[in-house]
Amino acid sequence: MKIVSSGKVLNSREFYEKKKRRRRIQLVLLSIGFLSILSSLVYLSRLKQFLIIEVAIQGENVIDKEEITQTARRLLAGYYLWVIPRANTLIYPRRAINQSLIEKFPRLKSVNLNLGEQQKLLITVEERAPFALYCISDCFFLDEEGFIFANAPSFSSGVYFVYVTENPVLNPLGKRFITIEEFESLSRFKETLAMLGIESLALDVGDSEYRLTMLESGQIIWRRDSNLTLIKSNLEAFLSDNSIRAQENFLDRILYLDLRTENKVFYKFRD
Repeated sequence: MKIVSSGKVLNSREFYEKKKRRRRIQLVLLSIGFLSILSSLVYLSRLKQFLIIEVAIQGENVIDKEEITQTARRLLAGYYLWVIPRANTLIYPRRAINQSLIEKFPRLKSVNLNLGEQQKLLITVEERAPFALYCISDCFFLDEEGFIFANAPSFSSGVYFVYVTENPVLNPLGKRFITIEEFESLSRFKETLAMLGIESLALDVGDSEYRLTMLESGQIIWRRDSNLTLIKSNLEAFLSDNSIRAQENFLDRILYLDLRTENKVFYKFRD
């Protein structure tokens, strides 16, 4: 009897051929089973009862409701790997829709997606609320974190606090002109000044200094690297000085208060 090697053990030729046929049959059966399961899954994924057929936007007074709906529908159209519908309720592109809406509509602060009854995709959105303005040649709305989210119409002076920058932000929608931390710190500082009787209209953010425009057009100037708590303390001490308090309408007549020198306040009256 002739003996041949299969690579690991020695077997008769007949046994070796039977083993190869058995493996081929197993492989064919496994392939058929896999394709059958895959075909069944594809078939089920395309059944109408498993597809999102409607998109609804939820939220208070949503401005871009129709555009948001159309954007979501476009992302639900088509197929994964040319066969599985993207609108399938189990595997619809939830993250892609969320990210796309946030990027395309800066006005949206948050987006939540949930499946409702009757194969409806419910998109709940929260829009940003106007807090202040960022102005270059045109003005834009800012939210409470300093995020630029929408074009603003013309307003009378004093309706919104205005921020301007020495170096304008190009194409500002969806951007920030300073960090969240810096913006919130400046907002708190502005509130503490109001407690001292200093009402303000605008803040000019320069590369190295701030210029705060007061209600009567005078300015308060300080360095960007200054400690705002110290600036507030110095300003409070200055305004509490008897020689300053004795002057009638002092702040109304000021051209500027300069706090760029540590622990000193320089001032000048308007002509």
